[in-house]
Amino acid sequence: MSEHENILEAEKELTPKRVPLKDRTTLQKIVYILSVGFALFFIYTAFKGPFVSTVQRGFHVCGGLIIWALSDLAKKDNKKYLKVIDAAMVAILSVTMVYYLIAGKKVLMPTFKMTTPLFILSILFMICVMEAARRTIGIAVPILSFIGIAYALWGKYIPGTFGHTGFKFTRVMEYLAYTDRGILGSVTGISATIIATFCIFGAILFATGGGETFINLASLLAGNTAGGASKMAAIASGLFGMISGSSAANVATTGAFTIPLMKRTGYSNEFAGASEASASSGGQIMPPIMGAGAFIMADMLGVGYKEIALAALIPSFLFYFGVIWGIDCYSRRFHYRGIPKEDMPPAKEVLAPRKLLPVFLPIGLLIVLFLSGFTPVFCASYSILAAVVLYLIMNPKNLKGAVIDLIDGLADGTKDMLSVISLIACSQILILLISVTGVGVKFTKIIVTLGGSNMLLAGICAMIATMILGMGMPTVAAYILSASVIVPALVQIGVEPLAAHFFVFYYAIFAGLTPPVCGTVFVAAAMADSNWVKTAWIAIQLSIGAFLVPFILIFNPGMVLIGTPAEIIRTTVTSLFGIWALGSGFMGFMIREIGWPIRFALIAAGCLMVHPGMLTDIIGVGAIILIFGYLVATRHKGQPEKAAA
Repeated sequence: MSEHENILEAEKELTPKRVPLKDRTTLQKIVYILSVGFALFFIYTAFKGPFVSTVQRGFHVCGGLIIWALSDLAKKDNKKYLKVIDAAMVAILSVTMVYYLIAGKKVLMPTFKMTTPLFILSILFMICVMEAARRTIGIAVPILSFIGIAYALWGKYIPGTFGHTGFKFTRVMEYLAYTDRGILGSVTGISATIIATFCIFGAILFATGGGETFINLASLLAGNTAGGASKMAAIASGLFGMISGSSAANVATTGAFTIPLMKRTGYSNEFAGASEASASSGGQIMPPIMGAGAFIMADMLGVGYKEIALAALIPSFLFYFGVIWGIDCYSRRFHYRGIPKEDMPPAKEVLAPRKLLPVFLPIGLLIVLFLSGFTPVFCASYSILAAVVLYLIMNPKNLKGAVIDLIDGLADGTKDMLSVISLIACSQILILLISVTGVGVKFTKIIVTLGGSNMLLAGICAMIATMILGMGMPTVAAYILSASVIVPALVQIGVEPLAAHFFVFYYAIFAGLTPPVCGTVFVAAAMADSNWVKTAWIAIQLSIGAFLVPFILIFNPGMVLIGTPAEIIRTTVTSLFGIWALGSGFMGFMIREIGWPIRFALIAAGCLMVHPGMLTDIIGVGAIILIFGYLVATRHKGQPEKAAA
């Protein structure tokens, strides 16, 4: 089988295997119809404006979790006790949603008083949120939320720094369920407007052929180079990340075709999984859409999303430069070939307007509207409209099929929202309790005490804390928690607020790659049928240059476009040198395979690029140039023995 046939076969795995609506059970049809209606609600509010906060957010959380519970109830292989729980959740969430829709404005009034039935309903609602989060994103966030509630109730019994005056249970539940600071807080508000709209936009683009376009374009750009299939994974994951922003979703989607393709073309299982995991992680910092965390970052900083997207340009470029360079070094060292030119997809087919326009024109419109200063919801809503119109125009002979694809895209948009809804609703419990108990301020004092005024030491403490907090958590939850307790400490020692947020956001993402709990790697390793420990180690090596980027951020805010043009250019250039050196040093290849003495020298030179001083930059760049010159001069004088893969 030729490589082109491999790509075509892999693309078939990308196409969702949909069961026709007429062949679904009654409950599955109900879930599908509700999912389409749910997505249409958010498109409507995107154009007309959102309802009152408690109404919009209450419908978002309760409606989304009802659809999730019904879809779980529709699974034939679920155990009976789970079906009972799902049915109970549908009933509780339906009552809660109706209350929010009827009395949403009343809840925000100063005269509102929680009655006994509402108190009971609040407890049941909170349990539903935690249970949905447990079954969609894992146990970590619900456990932390439960600990947060326990800390709010019994913190008065804790002596010393972490003690507080304590709160009554009724007061805690009123805060959580019947204010716009608890489960229906500002982060849920972002999910109920911006994130919901972008989930629909991404799903529409993907349903109209975006995935196939991305993989073909990636093949054309990098398929013929060393490690071409792996670079295809990196480029496709970066492109898909622009409209997804979820590492796990990125791995599950692009990995469905890139991992089998890499394995079929001779790559080891571990390398196939690792390169996909590394590349998929960067989607959350890839403009213009990035991940849900970026929208939350904009809200926490009180700035427009445009500023966040622009600030992410250089970090995201450096991330993918580091990953692709690491793949190139590894592939050359272990002789992973590219795809022969004769087996590449025809450029004429890949670049055909009917393929590119329905995907890249809406993305281009999104970028133009962003740069013009419009709100994220406005940008996304008109980009959705453009994608729909273009897809219908490009398929005049099959309008019925095109309409079905678009409706399926709406249903998929709702599906993409569901795990985000449960995650953010549960995380809001933590956000509120961190705020009202003052525990965030106490953590800040500890980090400042440990790090003192030494930015490097404080950064190391913050990095370790962020990655520990991120173990077993989705990136958004890890970022929310870290931003609440770690960012204030970094700002207090002089780090620019924007750089501090990007610092913890980066390491919240990397928590998915680093053992012992590395969710992104787990997904990729399962798909590649590889040893997850070896997969994680290779993923870290491939991303090692990117691990340096957050420290460059806190020392050189020019990377997030803070400073003069000269400072920004200098920071970018020296960072490129540093990542290039680190990638070569850790992967053991520059011009030719290199031994550990030269590798250590390259790693040291790369680390020098972190410090903002001109002297360290000159020494680091000079050392890299000397090593490069030496390797060029000696490239024909014999090679070290071939390392074992």
